[in-house]
Amino acid sequence: MIMPATISIFNNIFEGEQRRKALSYWSLGAFGGTGLASLFAGTMATFVAWQWIFIVSIVLSVIALFLLENIKDVQDKNRGPIEFDFAGLSIFVVMIGAISIFITQGEVLGWGSLTSILLIAVFVIGLIVFVIVEQRKHAPFLDLTLFSNKAFLGTVVTNFLLNTAVGSLALFNIYTQQGLGMTAFSAGLITIPYILTMLIAIKIGEKSIAKLGPKPALVSAPLLLGAGLIMLSLTFLGSTAYIVSSLIGFGFFGIGIGLFATPALDTAVSTTPKNKVGVASAIFKMASTLGGAFGIAIIVAVYSALSNTVSVAAAGSAAFIVNVVLLIAAFVFAMVVIPKVSVKDK
Repeated sequence: MIMPATISIFNNIFEGEQRRKALSYWSLGAFGGTGLASLFAGTMATFVAWQWIFIVSIVLSVIALFLLENIKDVQDKNRGPIEFDFAGLSIFVVMIGAISIFITQGEVLGWGSLTSILLIAVFVIGLIVFVIVEQRKHAPFLDLTLFSNKAFLGTVVTNFLLNTAVGSLALFNIYTQQGLGMTAFSAGLITIPYILTMLIAIKIGEKSIAKLGPKPALVSAPLLLGAGLIMLSLTFLGSTAYIVSSLIGFGFFGIGIGLFATPALDTAVSTTPKNKVGVASAIFKMASTLGGAFGIAIIVAVYSALSNTVSVAAAGSAAFIVNVVLLIAAFVFAMVVIPKVSVKDK
């Protein structure tokens, strides 16, 4: 809810370069917080207790609520009457729930079992029904007409695929603790290059839009992120060598995420009609969230399944490579689908 409201406010207050600058500062806060998550969780789990992760998170959320207390409401003159599509939401939840259960529990249920087949059928049928229902709604849960815009379609799908890398971040913490015997805190420390390079790259990504347009950053981000994950996949190295490789890998990881953040969000907003900016930003954020959730489900599921038959090092390496394949798909999609948008067009 916060992101669509924030982006809608930005879009009504700022234009052009000022909007890109505002979006980059928003990205610094959003992705900076995400980058700190692994170190924060590792610190709590190692030195306090893992339950305190949730307690501290609640406290921080309450503080954030007070920080928003005096924020001025900006009326969106382009927004029509607010309606909510409960039917579309319900179908979407059932559809995503079915495929999530299949991915995460497929090994236990049996990939070819009747239950798994039924879950796939629920997803496929749900997807078809969802599209039919949404096309007939005046105010749909997911405005499918936005995807006729190639810039928006390409950015959202690339965003979804790019965020599957969250799964590799989770896998790294699991593997280093199971395979290398590291503490959660030590594993979190290795992710620090990700935080530092990402914060720097976000500003570089913002500046690159004015000079080159958004596409170069959107296309190069999956490659840089993929290079980082390849470094993380070198689990056959000795402990010290692997830690060095991971530090370098997280550096690339952060550069890729940072370069992508502002150009992607700016493209999604600037190529969308003003009366649909809130919806567009909500879809963009939903793609990020779903990408992360599916990334964790897929990557960890691959690791868990393989670790029963091969060493944890081999299982970890294979799972990281699966994520690299998803990032290659993101690169291809960004290259082929996203049009070259000139600075003048923006």
